Amino acid sequence: MKPPRLRSGDTIGIVSPSWGGASAFPHRVQNGIAYLQAQGFKVVTAPHALNEHGFVSDTPENRTADIHEMFERPEIRAIVAAIGGDHSCHLLPHLDFDLIRANPTIFMGYSDITVLNVAIWHQCSMVTFNGPALIPDLAEYPAPLQYTAESFSRSVQSPEPIGVVHPSTEWTEEILNWREQLDLTRPRKMERSPGWSWLHPGVGEGILVGGCVESLQHLRGTRYWPNLEGAILFLETSEEAPTPARVDGILMDYENMGVFNGLTGLLFGRPMGYTEEMKEALRQIVSDRTAGFGFPVVSDMDFGHTAPQFVLPIGCRAQIDSERQRFTILEGAVS
Repeated sequence: MKPPRLRSGDTIGIVSPSWGGASAFPHRVQNGIAYLQAQGFKVVTAPHALNEHGFVSDTPENRTADIHEMFERPEIRAIVAAIGGDHSCHLLPHLDFDLIRANPTIFMGYSDITVLNVAIWHQCSMVTFNGPALIPDLAEYPAPLQYTAESFSRSVQSPEPIGVVHPSTEWTEEILNWREQLDLTRPRKMERSPGWSWLHPGVGEGILVGGCVESLQHLRGTRYWPNLEGAILFLETSEEAPTPARVDGILMDYENMGVFNGLTGLLFGRPMGYTEEMKEALRQIVSDRTAGFGFPVVSDMDFGHTAPQFVLPIGCRAQIDSERQRFTILEGAVS
């Protein structure tokens, strides 16, 4: 099931399912909303989205109520997370998946929002979107990076096949201090991108599923863990920069779980906060852990916690063609 596409004049709802970053950085919220309004959209914030309740935005019940309200309101055609965190898992026992299934709506975020993206897709068979969040991406000064903005538009505003995704020519992981509002003084410094790393050959086609590798850990052993048979799995690491050794352990767990047996491909996002030595170690680990399974593997791709990023619609078919060094999303993500 694909949600209806987003049109000019439609309303976008903002939620904070995890961390209360919207309360900590109101200027980022304002900038992100202003950008969306400049693109022709109306924007509403959920009743508890701007709150702060310890290390989360609000109680699990209130955060869940916000999501339910955004899905129920017929004028809201897209729901975008303000930011990630580490506690979207609180919401899983409270979510009304029947309500969500009955009101298909674009739902987007990344990092800890992985938990909700995957659970909603798994429980509702509705496409969800691993893509830019309001505060870290759409509030970019003086405007969101063009690569990110174009991917957002192409993914949620047109039912046509998304098509070939090209590597960005530049990237950044620089963070200007938001508390001191240094992010309002200049754009972040961009570096020339060396491109993607094609680690294993082959052609693979399947349904896209995945997200932040640390956040996916919250789903293991639960009824929300997805069926990955025939899937292209995509993974990325958070700004906490888990060591290559830790990622190796997680990937070995996947191997022991039999995850790799059914995959048709693996995509790995460009890691944030890694030295060049750590990046090379991660490439080697990803290559070693997936050796012998016969599916193509690509790393250092433009999604996750570095910028810019392209949108990955969970539940849509895609193809990796290592011989042609081409990644293609074969269908549209909206109706």
